Amino acid sequence: NVGPRCPGHKGISLSGLPPPASVLGSCLQPAPAQTPVSIVLTPPSPVAGGGVSLAPEPATQGILTCNWYRSATTDENSRILTYIPGPPPVQSNGPNHTGRETAGPGCALTIAGLTLSDTGSYTVRIESPTNPGLGSLPLPHPRPSDGALGVSSGMNRTQESWLPAPPRPPRRDGDL
Repeated sequence: NVGPRCPGHKGISLSGLPPPASVLGSCLQPAPAQTPVSIVLTPPSPVAGGGVSLAPEPATQGILTCNWYRSATTDENSRILTYIPGPPPVQSNGPNHTGRETAGPGCALTIAGLTLSDTGSYTVRIESPTNPGLGSLPLPHPRPSDGALGVSSGMNRTQESWLPAPPRPPRRDGDL
C-alpha cells in the first residue's frame, strides 16, 4: 500500500504518516488567486445629498456574482448587497444595506442621498470562473452641495475643510 498520491506529484506517498499530517499533505487544490480590482469613484468629489457610483475596473467578463461591503474586509455583517448579473439581474440586500444602494451592470454600486455616515471603506468581491477579483476604496466625506454655498452663506470650500469667507476690503471713493 503506497497511500494516496497527488496528481502531478510523482512519487509522493502519504502512507505511514500520522492522520493529521496526511490531511495537511492531502491533494487540496488552491483557491483561485484574487485579482486586484481598482474602483472608480464618480463623481470623484461626492456631494452631500447627491449620488455616487463605485465601479470596479477593469471590467470582468463572465461575472457570476459580486458582493459589496461597507468595510475594508469581506465580513458578512458589513455586506451591503450581492448582485447577480443575470439575466434577469438579481440584487440580494445584506445586513448593511440602507435602502439607498443599488447595483448594476459591471457590478457598479450606486449610493443615493449621500450622508456623512456613508464615509469609509467600501470593498467589492467579484466571483468569476476565470478572474475572481477583490478591491477596496475609501469614500471621502461628501462635500456640502453647491446650494449650501449660496452667496449669503459666507463660506468658501477648500480641499480639506470649510472656512469662513475672507472679509471684503473697505470700499474707497471711486470704486464701482
